[in-house]
Amino acid sequence: MAVVYHQPNAGDFRHSLFGCCDSCSDCLCAYFCPNCYSYCASQDAGEGTLMSCIHCFLFPFTLCCLRHSVRGKRGIEGGCCADLCVSYLCPCCAIIQIRREFND
Repeated sequence: MAVVYHQPNAGDFRHSLFGCCDSCSDCLCAYFCPNCYSYCASQDAGEGTLMSCIHCFLFPFTLCCLRHSVRGKRGIEGGCCADLCVSYLCPCCAIIQIRREFND
């Protein structure tokens, strides 16, 4: 079986928002324990321990801030409105996308 890697355009996340189901373990962890998963994603994104704890305890309210930070670090295009919509409509998919951005 051949493995196909997605090569995004410049300024895009490496994994699509709805690619969250590609990894069953990520999907289960983010769904059943989103606060812990948010902490891990924040740590992977290079946030400090204090910010990671804030993201953990205030998930999903701070998720749009984490997405904004990740977009800035990776040069990903987008805006605050898109971050806000994604964070509140699909928080589990959004946090998986953030974590996979740094783990692959």
